[in-house]
Amino acid sequence: MGLDFPTDPETLREIVADPAALAARLAELAARDLEQDPDTRAEYATALRVAGRLDEAALEAELTLAAADMSGDLRRIVRAMLLVGHARQWRGEWTQADTMFHRAEKLALYLDDDTLVAAAAHHSGRSFYDQGKHVEAALRFRLALEINQRIGNAKADAAREALAAAMAKL
Repeated sequence: MGLDFPTDPETLREIVADPAALAARLAELAARDLEQDPDTRAEYATALRVAGRLDEAALEAELTLAAADMSGDLRRIVRAMLLVGHARQWRGEWTQADTMFHRAEKLALYLDDDTLVAAAAHHSGRSFYDQGKHVEAALRFRLALEINQRIGNAKADAAREALAAAMAKL
């Protein structure tokens, strides 16, 4: 039972609507055997990032990627790469984040998985947005929007909002 984090329309970062619920969820996840459940570890990494515990979030994201690599499941690897990239982005490690998003998108293209390509483009756009590279961000958000609309993905609304935010900064 993961938490939903609304996105701040100005920063395009997730925000904590209920800090007590986040603290409780973090405690619950930390008590689990994360070695045996990579999905739980990924949720834990995300919750740590949103809580501002960025060093821990980056570590858990890297461990999620290592487990995905060992599994050989390429879609899992792409999702884990996005998790690592997002943790690096929030730490201000732009080169590492952008490289991870680029690699994730290339692998998603290889897999011919439009949902993952759109996710990688969106994450890449958020990194560019954080860096103040609003033209690049708008281009990535437009790609994510176009793909999501074509495949009927509900994430089209988030891409549309992110594109509007980037365009407003131009």
